Amino acid sequence: MKMLRIFATLCFVVSAFLFGFSQVEAATAPDEGIFKNYYSDGWFGTYALREFDKIAPVPGVNWFVDDAQDWLNRAQREGWVVRRKPSEAINGSIIVGYNEGLAWVGIAREVTEKGMLFETFTVAEGKPARRWMNFDEVLNLIHFQGCILPQRLPGMTTVSPMMDYKGIQGFNGSAWAVREFDLVAPKPGFNWQGAEKDWADEANRKGWTVESKPDIIKPGSLMILQHFDTAQIKVAVVRESLGNIVVFEFVDPSFGRVITVRLTVEQLMDKTSFGGYVFKALILPEKKRK
Repeated sequence: MKMLRIFATLCFVVSAFLFGFSQVEAATAPDEGIFKNYYSDGWFGTYALREFDKIAPVPGVNWFVDDAQDWLNRAQREGWVVRRKPSEAINGSIIVGYNEGLAWVGIAREVTEKGMLFETFTVAEGKPARRWMNFDEVLNLIHFQGCILPQRLPGMTTVSPMMDYKGIQGFNGSAWAVREFDLVAPKPGFNWQGAEKDWADEANRKGWTVESKPDIIKPGSLMILQHFDTAQIKVAVVRESLGNIVVFEFVDPSFGRVITVRLTVEQLMDKTSFGGYVFKALILPEKKRK
């Protein structure tokens, strides 16, 4: 798993940085097995998620993300309180750091006015360990990006990824992607019909801006992906376009959950990068200019 390699590299580096800091008692080693069918266990990313779930309200961890740098935005969309300052963390918060392609994850055990006692699984030590940092050190050593509090946003409700919407059956997740498109698209939003493989052509006829190449990708767009060998279609919604990197989400119908993926434009055109699926078309959440 890509994220496992990223975590392993950075935790080795971070542990070297932190060697001179006061280390508190080591925590119990993590349990073996699978956690919620999200991540294979026995490494620090899963450890933080498992510990978070012990005190978080229902439904607990409900995001599935390929890269930890997308945990914060995705957790917020799934109804969790996210803060961007280390001083805003509370006990049990997941702490996320990220720098130059490397991710770091820990869990806050005690937050005071001066800093925090956190716990992370380090490869060098082979087990979870607790360490203290003041807030400046949190910012500079782990390159703090934000924290996920074990609190739900007020009035937040979870929408089933398998929902039906505008006459589209939700069995394959396409209806969920359309609903997300409608949240940002001008009225009337999705207003075409037919099979998913024809959506780009139908949307074009209805006056929507459609791109046949991944040159112009905007958040909120519907991305149509086609399997290179079977011609099966997957419909995703674009969350971010960061230069050459596209962050998008789609529904995994076998587990009934939304998955967040981060790929380069080149990978979108490579049949070996995304389970055989490649970019087919993009429907932007905007009408054609007259």
